[in-house]
Amino acid sequence: MVTTNKTLTNYIYELAGLVNDEELKSALIESVAASSDVINKVERFFALLPSYKWSKEELSQILSSWKATHLKMLAIYGLSCRLQRLAMATEDTATRAQLMLASSHNAETSYEDLGLDFGGETHAQLFHDLAHYLVGDFPWSLEKYCLPRASEFRGWIYQNMVVADIQTGLFTNMFSEIYNHAEYSVALGAFGNLIDQQYNLSPVEREKALQYVHVHVADETEVDHFLVVVKALNAYCEATQTPIDYELAQAQILQYLRGIGQVMEALLNLMEPQKNARELATVA
Repeated sequence: MVTTNKTLTNYIYELAGLVNDEELKSALIESVAASSDVINKVERFFALLPSYKWSKEELSQILSSWKATHLKMLAIYGLSCRLQRLAMATEDTATRAQLMLASSHNAETSYEDLGLDFGGETHAQLFHDLAHYLVGDFPWSLEKYCLPRASEFRGWIYQNMVVADIQTGLFTNMFSEIYNHAEYSVALGAFGNLIDQQYNLSPVEREKALQYVHVHVADETEVDHFLVVVKALNAYCEATQTPIDYELAQAQILQYLRGIGQVMEALLNLMEPQKNARELATVA
C-alpha cells in the first residue's frame, strides 16, 4: 500500500517557496489559500479512487476526464510557436534573442512528454499503459467518456495558451506545472492503492501501470518544468519591456483551480452515488 503524509497544499506551497519573486510567490500562495474548497474536492477524489473496483465504463469516465486535465503538449507547442513567431517579427537582435529564449524555456516543459532522451516513449503512451492495466481493451479514450466539465477545462487551457495574451498563456503553463506536481504526488499513492486493493498485478505489471504517474514525480520533473516557465516569463517580460502582471497571475491561478474543482466535482458526482449504492447493497 502506498501512503503519503503530505497534502496537496503542502506540495504546492513547497514549490511556491522556490520562487524568488515575492509578489509572484504571494499570488501563488494567496490563490491556493482562497481555494480550499477545490483542494478538498481533489483530495476527496483521490481518497475515493482506491475504494472500489469501478466498472470499466466508470473507470473510462474517470481516466478520460482526468487525462483531459493533463497532457497539454499541443498547447505548449502553440505557445512556444507564438513566442518564436514574435521573435522572428522583430528586427532588434537583443529583443529577438530574449523572445527566442522565452520560447525555448517554455518548450522545455514538453521534453519528457514527447519522450526525448527516453527512446521516444511519450507520456501519452504511458497513460495508455495505465489505462490498459485498469480497463484492458475497453475504449476508454472515446470522447463520449470525457465528462463535459473536463472537456471544457481542456479547451480553456488551449485557448489560454494559443489565443489569449502571452502572459496569460505563460501563467497558465506555469501554474499547471505546480499543480500537476502536487496532484501527481497524491495520485501516485491513490493509483498504487487502487491497484494493490482491487487488482492482482505482478510487481512488473504494477510498475508499468504506475509509470505514467511515477515519471512526473521522479526526479522532480514537474518542479523543473515550473522553474523553466518562470524563466520564460522573465525573458518575455524583459524582451517586451513589460512588467509581470501579478493581478493577472492571481486571477489565472484562481480560474485554473476553479476549473479543476468543477472537473473534480463532476467526477465525485459520478463516483459517490456508486459508492453509496454499493454500501447500501452490502448492508442489505
